[in-house]
Amino acid sequence: MSDRLFGAFLCILASAMFASTGVFAKLAMDGGFDPATVAAVRTYGGALILLPFVIRARRGYTRAMLVPVLLYALIGVFGSQGLYFQTINLMDVALALVISYLAPLPVALYQRVRAGEALPLYAYGAMVVAIVGIALAVIGGHGVGRVTAAGLVFAFATMITFAIMLILGPRQPQGVGSFARAGAPLAIAAVAWFIVRPAWDVPWDLLGHSVQAAGILVPLWFAIAWTIVIGAVLSFAIVLAGAARVGAGAASMFGMAEPVVGALLAWALLGQDLSPVQALGIVITVGAVGVVDHARARRIDRKSTR
Repeated sequence: MSDRLFGAFLCILASAMFASTGVFAKLAMDGGFDPATVAAVRTYGGALILLPFVIRARRGYTRAMLVPVLLYALIGVFGSQGLYFQTINLMDVALALVISYLAPLPVALYQRVRAGEALPLYAYGAMVVAIVGIALAVIGGHGVGRVTAAGLVFAFATMITFAIMLILGPRQPQGVGSFARAGAPLAIAAVAWFIVRPAWDVPWDLLGHSVQAAGILVPLWFAIAWTIVIGAVLSFAIVLAGAARVGAGAASMFGMAEPVVGALLAWALLGQDLSPVQALGIVITVGAVGVVDHARARRIDRKSTR
């Protein structure tokens, strides 16, 4: 297997891991945990695992880094995760994922207004196609696929926080190491969650219970551990390794597999079905957003090589 092909495999694997986070988080909610508690425990766990990397790199942080890291932590980690878990508690995982993956569209528009970053005309056409796809996914269920008004509000709010996270991402410290760069916002978000949902309010006794998924009893401790270790730590390490082999543009494209994988996992483990029209809408949206994201990535890659 060539190094580039192996990198593509790693990027797709990381996408599957990211997608699985919502599914296992939903299992935890079905077992009695509320969305805020799942988000808090996931953040606590990820922060504790990555804290040694942050402490080791502490001399690499400066005062100038404080505001970008703080904003990223509060909006991109605390806000995004909390809103996303609220979303999947109110609507199907596949629909929540595909709406949140509209984030590259407002980012592209922001870059156009703020930095004059013009994209090819076809990319703007793809934005319109993506909106059509979302419309099909939302209204094409005809009784199949759970959609609620509150869920849509949370889903689009999640998308906005995800877009802000994409904008703030390049402004994060670059000289402290990847795990420290991820761990610092998680640690700050953990402090925020400790105020909103302190550790002593978490119903730890529920971890001994189980919930059914595809006819199999899944312990709640396993579902929570999966969201932490697989969804917050290993997936990040694997996508970094993959991106180093295939480049940022290709890695971004492979990341578009996440909504598709999420839909398949939600169908297999949660029994969340989609109508043919909804499935078509998701495919159209993922493809259209992928076109926009790829156009932006190519432009960024060209600028970086000048």
